[in-house]
Amino acid sequence: MLWAVPVARAAETLGAPTAVDAARAKVAAGDSGGALRDLSVYVPAHPADTVAARLLGDLYFRVPDYRNAEATWKAIIARDPDDRETHNRLGSLYAAQDRIADAIAEYEKSVPSRGGFAGLVEQHRRQGDLPQFVDGFRRNADDAPLDVHAQSFYGSVLRATHDFARAQQYFERAVDLAPKNCGTLVDAGNNLIDLGRLNDALSLLDRCLALDANDYAANVDAGETYIELAQNGKARPFFERALAARGDGSEALVDLGYLEDDGGHWKTAVTYYLRAMNAYPLESAAYIDLGYDYNQHQLYGLAEAAFIKGLSVAPDDGRLHYMLAVTYNVQGKVGLAREQYQAAIATKEPVVVHAAQAELALLPPPR
Repeated sequence: MLWAVPVARAAETLGAPTAVDAARAKVAAGDSGGALRDLSVYVPAHPADTVAARLLGDLYFRVPDYRNAEATWKAIIARDPDDRETHNRLGSLYAAQDRIADAIAEYEKSVPSRGGFAGLVEQHRRQGDLPQFVDGFRRNADDAPLDVHAQSFYGSVLRATHDFARAQQYFERAVDLAPKNCGTLVDAGNNLIDLGRLNDALSLLDRCLALDANDYAANVDAGETYIELAQNGKARPFFERALAARGDGSEALVDLGYLEDDGGHWKTAVTYYLRAMNAYPLESAAYIDLGYDYNQHQLYGLAEAAFIKGLSVAPDDGRLHYMLAVTYNVQGKVGLAREQYQAAIATKEPVVVHAAQAELALLPPPR
């Protein structure tokens, strides 16, 4: 362990942002082990640095080293019991371990953090009580029609079940109750994108941006709306503004990677996807897009690695299972492809299920 002393001394000389940036730079350079070692020394010496501790837990989770990931994130919660982002990570950890009750408890504490409602819906589906869970939020919303949170929360639950039309009714109630709240405007706008009502979505997102031009979520969603409208040139400034507001914004990084892909610059796109993975290793979109690029350029080993790594942090993501199946299939690994198509179908994501069923039917029967 000759590295321990110099690393410890180096860590003492680094400010909190520098320590995190240095770790992320190592991950981007392919040295995740080095980043993990550095942070495993730095974090105990700087227990108040929540950003570094979260990243350390993320790196443990990617190994995967669930025991140390859990211990790292629990140490954060012990200092700050209301840290929703870390509760959300613990929910993902327990979901990956099939600890459904523990996952639900953590996702409940993470609401309304990113992924909290989606995590709750998935775990209650696995537990077999999803209708009762959804109905509880419905009763709260209907019994308290002037409670903006009750309306917004039920809308978020409905959206996580892909019931976008009904979700919009409750999101719009929330907007009526809080017309100058960016959170309600973004929720309603985001759901309108899912409904394909793109100009209506932009109208709500523009209302938020008029209140706060640097709102991260509104900029990301506005940029994605312009992509859906096939106006990629208009999209880029929104993603760049989002990244200026939040330098580690994984969604903005993935979206900029998509634009680079669309412009034929796939190697530049890969750098954005890797940055996104480093910024938030539990976000599946970066693994999907990275693996897709590798697949398109016949780098099948790298594509497999990207999809498998993504499934280690998002085991219920149907898109990852589907793309891994496609990668196996194109290489003639029929048995492995069949398993992944079946796993994709089991996720019940409508578009994924349809595609996986169609391609599974074309495979030769098992021997």
